[in-house]
Amino acid sequence: MSAARLPPRLRGCLSVGRVTQRWGCQSGTSCRPVTDGVSVEDGHVNRRRQAELPFPIPMLYGQASAQLTTFPRIPTLSLFSGAGGLDLGFEQAGFEIVACVEIEPAYCRSLEANRGTFFPVETEVHCQDIRDFNPAPFKRKHIQCVIGGPPCQTFSAAGRRSGGVIGTEDQRGQLYSAYCRILDELEPEVFVFENVYGLPGANGGGPWREINAAFESHGYSLYSTVVDAADYGVPQHRERLIMVGTRSAQFVFPLPTHGPDSPTKAELVSVEAAIGDIQEPHERYHHDLGGLYGHLLPEVPEGLNYAFFTAEMGHPQPVFAWRSKFHDLLYKVNRQEPCRTLKASPGKFTGPFHWKNRHFTVEELKRLQTVPDEYALVGSYAKVLEQIGNSVPPQLAYVVAVSVRQQLLQPTAELTYPVRHATFKSTFRQRQRERSAQFKAVARKAIEERFGRFHGQVEPSASAQAKSTRTYCAYQDLFTRRTQTTRPSTGDCIAIVESTEFRRHLRLDMDFVEPKRRRVGAQVDITGLRKYLPDYDSLTLHGVLGSHDGIFHLWQEIEDALVSRSHFFTLIDIYGHYANRGDVVNVTAAFNFRRNGPLERAIKFFSQTNNCGYFQDDVEAWATMGIGKEDVRSVVANMRGLRFDLRTAATHPIIGTGRLICTYPFPLLSPRALVESRVTLDRQKEQGDVAEAIEG
Repeated sequence: MSAARLPPRLRGCLSVGRVTQRWGCQSGTSCRPVTDGVSVEDGHVNRRRQAELPFPIPMLYGQASAQLTTFPRIPTLSLFSGAGGLDLGFEQAGFEIVACVEIEPAYCRSLEANRGTFFPVETEVHCQDIRDFNPAPFKRKHIQCVIGGPPCQTFSAAGRRSGGVIGTEDQRGQLYSAYCRILDELEPEVFVFENVYGLPGANGGGPWREINAAFESHGYSLYSTVVDAADYGVPQHRERLIMVGTRSAQFVFPLPTHGPDSPTKAELVSVEAAIGDIQEPHERYHHDLGGLYGHLLPEVPEGLNYAFFTAEMGHPQPVFAWRSKFHDLLYKVNRQEPCRTLKASPGKFTGPFHWKNRHFTVEELKRLQTVPDEYALVGSYAKVLEQIGNSVPPQLAYVVAVSVRQQLLQPTAELTYPVRHATFKSTFRQRQRERSAQFKAVARKAIEERFGRFHGQVEPSASAQAKSTRTYCAYQDLFTRRTQTTRPSTGDCIAIVESTEFRRHLRLDMDFVEPKRRRVGAQVDITGLRKYLPDYDSLTLHGVLGSHDGIFHLWQEIEDALVSRSHFFTLIDIYGHYANRGDVVNVTAAFNFRRNGPLERAIKFFSQTNNCGYFQDDVEAWATMGIGKEDVRSVVANMRGLRFDLRTAATHPIIGTGRLICTYPFPLLSPRALVESRVTLDRQKEQGDVAEAIEG
């Protein structure tokens, strides 16, 4: 690319020393933003000795480095291009993106919008399924490199936490087969495959072995590793699997450019270093996120998340059970460090949050992903966030691309990035674990500042006298509930609820006023509450129900009783997320149904903590319940109709055949909680690791 073809903001770029000052690094440090031994001064190329530039880094935060090279460009085909993050890094490392194949129209519009600036005008954008893509016309273009990774949802952390993933059995998981077909036809010298870091361990490693065998059968030697993007100059901890396939020479992954594993020990790039120059200097702290948890965000110290509000972190008024939420809930960045992984579809309370208690802007998120300011992302706000969160950081892509070019396609004796030695072992996972002590120290300091040094939970005095209240509840449907102290004159379903407190025990008596219906006796016992509700050890509900729907309503009353006596928001916050529970709170329930059919037996079985929250062999489980194969489908449908989150291979293919799981021994009470395949499923073995709760 000649100087005349540079994007307007790159013409007249500052020299290396002056650019370094804009980046926020001290002149002369190892984080110099240069391009493969090239700097730009008034639109002209200034060559410098490679020895003077120990770790060339292309991304000046907010600007892309110009691709200024004298060597031939490498024709490259991009598959699963997304918004072009991987492509951008390769393009700037001397590869020429001949064509992009991407199925999502909004992503394709972004790719098209960047032709003529970040990609050649001639770059073709094919908006289609890779399985329908015909590579034959590209044979004459002599494609030397194919890059891209299939959609990662089937191999993601969500899938792993389900105790198994769809993997290659899923239609999306089979996309790698189409990848191999294209490699077969074009016969490139090299391909670069990236995916989620959990792929090698998914389903016991079966899909990973299958993918490796397929690529090897097409004549490629494979080299793979998991990297943290922060170790390569990205202001974000983002673990990715990188695989390089080559037909001839060996490939060795480059050493980290930043952090303790790098030769220079350069500091990791912090959030503040990446976005400091686009901050409003007089911006005030925000306190208006709103919603269920919005008021909690200002209290979260930098670097922590919802776990700050747990008893395990020392909070005197806990709001959440330990590891009851995903680690990015209420996560606020520590501006002096890289942030955690950006998400493609964040919710209202999903971090990372700015240290001033707000969501990051698109401009800031682009910086954190090392996407240049002027790189166009087309679509709605949500679609743009999705494109950022799903992309490979161009900075990481650049380091990989330069190494691939210099080792495999245009070999050079002097490598830009030194390679790993045979015994190299990354320490980024160890560093993640070591942060646990730091998190507790930060939480302790914040709690002392807010509550004082003696902030422990006050030991309640056991009342020797019982305290009772009576409430009338009217239910129009599952989610429409009215309560009052006098009996309603109307209502589709009315229950009388009496609550009695005595010596750390809470008793609820619930009687439905439905004389025309058959009566169902119910008893629910909950123990282990004291850790989270210091005034109570246990709860017992005795109920007389008029229908199966009454089970849902009795759990509504249990939730209301516990939430109203604590700082928690929901029953699940107290019980704990099924995938990460510490097994403190225990539920047992008994129902005296007049009929003992398949549905009733399933309700009895799955209303116990001991039968929920983990995968079971479905044949064995149904046999234990005395439910025949012919009744399974209707039982599952009816249980889910009662809002029990019962999952089988039919409802959630991600769990695999031959297994089932009921996540909780009670129904999902929130109308926002969808009884579908959206929540992840793994039962973690290590329950007490602070880093797991904080980092996820």
